[in-house]
This record gives sequence, structure tokens and C-alpha cells, in this order.
Amino acid sequence: MPADAHVRLAHPAHNSGSRILRRGYNFADGSDGVGHLDAGLFFIAFTRDPAKHFIPLQNNLARHDVLNEYIQHTGSAIFAVPRGVLSGASGFVGDALFAEA
Repeated sequence: MPADAHVRLAHPAHNSGSRILRRGYNFADGSDGVGHLDAGLFFIAFTRDPAKHFIPLQNNLARHDVLNEYIQHTGSAIFAVPRGVLSGASGFVGDALFAEA
């Protein structure tokens, strides 16, 4: 496998063991009016600590991934997804996000 292959660069062995749960969703919305296909990939990833796992992985891909020749990044966002509350437990959804360390 080439050293600059996307699948190799995204592997935990090349990212200090960082793992993310990820999924891509293809979309196609026809053409843009001048004959260009309006299509792409929605990429969704879940990780416990984006600064420790996702961002270093993305920086590695940005620097070395040969796939970059064929893609165009148009936007991104990071969302906090709180864990739930156990049945009968006190507290509320998201209370751990506001707890002092």
C-alpha cells in the first residue's frame, strides 16, 4: 500500500493509536446549472476528545494524503453530544459537561 494512501494514513497505527467512529454518507443533488455535478460526501465522526484524536488525524491527512488532489473541503463543525442519564439517577442530560474537573 502506498505511504500516502488515505486508508493507510487514517489508520490508528499512523496516528498514535487514535481511533474515531466514522461514517460517510454520499449525496447527489443533480447539476449546478452549468453542467457540474452537485455531489459529495457528508462525513460524520464521533470521538471522545476531538483535540486529541480527530484534529491530529485530520492534520496528518491534510499534509500527506494523495486523495487531497481529488477532493474539496467546504465546511466543518464540532458538536458536544452529552451522555444520557441512567434510570433513577439524579442529574440531567449533559450535567457532566458542566461539572468541575
